[in-house]
Amino acid sequence: MEQRIQRFSRILKLRENDRQAEQVVLAEERREEDTVLHRLDSLKSEKNQAIEDFVGGGERMVSRQEIWFQRQCIEVIEKHIDQGKENLNDVQRRIAGTENRLLERHRDVRVMEGYVDRLKTDACKAFFDVEQLELDDIAVIRHVRSMSHSDSAGTDLVETDSAGALKKGNMR
Repeated sequence: MEQRIQRFSRILKLRENDRQAEQVVLAEERREEDTVLHRLDSLKSEKNQAIEDFVGGGERMVSRQEIWFQRQCIEVIEKHIDQGKENLNDVQRRIAGTENRLLERHRDVRVMEGYVDRLKTDACKAFFDVEQLELDDIAVIRHVRSMSHSDSAGTDLVETDSAGALKKGNMR
């Protein structure tokens, strides 16, 4: 029974390690998500600044070429924002997958913890049951001996088997 408990404890440890590895992956993906979100925020700020510069050009004289370059700058920033949104979606999909795997790892660990605990409880109960049987046998043997010493007149003695349990006989 002890070998079985050790074997399943090792399996539990492996499952806990798998869960911890998934937690590390999830933390890395969350950091990546934060980086992408920060980059998107800075790109949106750049775009707003570029739009303000484009609109503010009405106060001063601007050539068509400058207007075209400003518009191209805004379009480039918009493309970068679109790419950032795609990257964010990819990262969020990976996070969702990792969260699902992590949830599954949590379930695996909880199942194994329950099984190992049940094995340990069963082993402990079996140990206490055996110990109680041994104590009962000792009590019966002492009782029989005390009765035989008090009945030393040679009357019927109570016999016990090899395990110390009482055999049927004439008891007073």
